Amino acid sequence: MSLLDIRTPYVEITAFYALNLPEYSMHPHRHPRCEIMYVTKGSCLIYVNEQEFCLKEQQFVFLKADVLHRLSIPKGRPCSILNLEFSCLNSKTDISLSGLLAESPSFAGFAGCPGEYFTGDDTDHLGYSLKDLINQLRNGVPCKHDVRSLSEIYTPDQKCLIRLLFLRMMLELSKCVQSHSKNTGMLYLRRAQDYIASHLTEEIRVPALAECAGINKSYLQSLFSRYMDCTITDYINRKRLEHSVFLLINSSLSVTDVAFQSGYNSRQHFGSTFEKYYGISPRAYRQLHGKNMDPSTGEDYYYVGEDGVWANIPMKPPELTSRAV
Repeated sequence: MSLLDIRTPYVEITAFYALNLPEYSMHPHRHPRCEIMYVTKGSCLIYVNEQEFCLKEQQFVFLKADVLHRLSIPKGRPCSILNLEFSCLNSKTDISLSGLLAESPSFAGFAGCPGEYFTGDDTDHLGYSLKDLINQLRNGVPCKHDVRSLSEIYTPDQKCLIRLLFLRMMLELSKCVQSHSKNTGMLYLRRAQDYIASHLTEEIRVPALAECAGINKSYLQSLFSRYMDCTITDYINRKRLEHSVFLLINSSLSVTDVAFQSGYNSRQHFGSTFEKYYGISPRAYRQLHGKNMDPSTGEDYYYVGEDGVWANIPMKPPELTSRAV
């Protein structure tokens, strides 16, 4: 599975934006379009197939169509993002990738890269080319409620310029990907993240984690700083707290049991860490966000009758010992 399907060489741009967001939370979703997100200022969290990345200034992610993803910008950490979405089609459009595929080894290598997504640094001029393309797209749109497709909006000259800017942007993108393809740092980082996820309830020592990833601890720490914008210890703590939140909301475990099942040695340590991170105690968080784990149906007992239809009677289950349910 490669980043681009060369069997569908025609492109239709379907969405774009350039926004400054003080905070944002997106539900996991997928769509039949390729997508590029580029951070021009600040930082954000990107989740791709449950894999978490921190994108910082002049970093980007390219997503193949139909890949599960979501964007999160924590409160108090504003982020400026350039975003472009496009579809790859069999039917002819104003933009064709055939020329790049035939003439650019970098682009051909990018299109053939295995995987469903790629994240990395802007090692060339990707940000400038993406900004120029979005500016041209935005200048040509007469109003934000125009229901026509982009190919119907622009003049022939505008279409020509958009085509050239898009191809330039894709070439810059492919050069960035090719530059990073020689870097195995993300592989080591993912090994460490997988180990942390499967050992959250245990004591995790950084030297052992680095050994599992296959690198020394200094290099591993540099990878977390570069890609996750935090220390290894901070990352472990955050994942434990996220797990504890899930248990608080979705289980009836006591706060003490939640603490131990989230990798903390004491309720006191868990409580102080939780309150420092979320601003309230675990008990208060559960009261605010938790689900009632003791639902009641009143005096009614619900069952499927002989006709296969749900029914209810005003009796408690022990009184129905003669009924097959």
